[in-house]
Amino acid sequence: MQQHLNLFVTQFVTLYALLEPIGHLSLFVALTGEQTIAERRRLAVLSVGFAFLILIFFAVLGQALLHAMGVSIRSFQIAGGLILFAFALTMIFSEPRRPTGVSDDKSLTAFAIYPLATPTIAGPGAILSVVLLSDNNRHNYWDQGITLAVVAAMMGVLLLTFLAGDYITRIIGASGANLVRRIMGIVIAAFSVDVVLTAIARWLNLPPI
Repeated sequence: MQQHLNLFVTQFVTLYALLEPIGHLSLFVALTGEQTIAERRRLAVLSVGFAFLILIFFAVLGQALLHAMGVSIRSFQIAGGLILFAFALTMIFSEPRRPTGVSDDKSLTAFAIYPLATPTIAGPGAILSVVLLSDNNRHNYWDQGITLAVVAAMMGVLLLTFLAGDYITRIIGASGANLVRRIMGIVIAAFSVDVVLTAIARWLNLPPI
């Protein structure tokens, strides 16, 4: 039980750092600034819901797709870890981009799917992470079920953050959001290095790192 709890906490912290709800909140507020309160709430529910489905799809079938393409999980771990490390560096050193908004002719559902659900929430980094966290070679079905629960819990946190967006934005301000973004970038950098080193150690049959 304690081992499963530790796995849940570890994976939750990893996904929290990657999805950084506060950072995504600033994007959500900027993208939906011209919408009514009711429309923003609907967009929050739809975008998080679609992102959840995307991440669950890759958590369950991601490795099967890799196998079908002839890509080993170790190669994916090394490549994915390097990409996540580069992504973490942009979180630490670059300024967040400010989106321009949405045109009036787009439906809320279409806008919730793109650009909110993907690539804003379920972007390449998040998809890479759920595939790596649900590694069939490292985890049994129970552990993989925990990964799905972590994704669901993280989406719940993200939804609550979006729904309370105006209140949170007033409290932390832009400077606070930037600080959180950089701290989460450091956590993701450490996670990506661990992924690469673990994959190399398994490839060379070295003791666990």
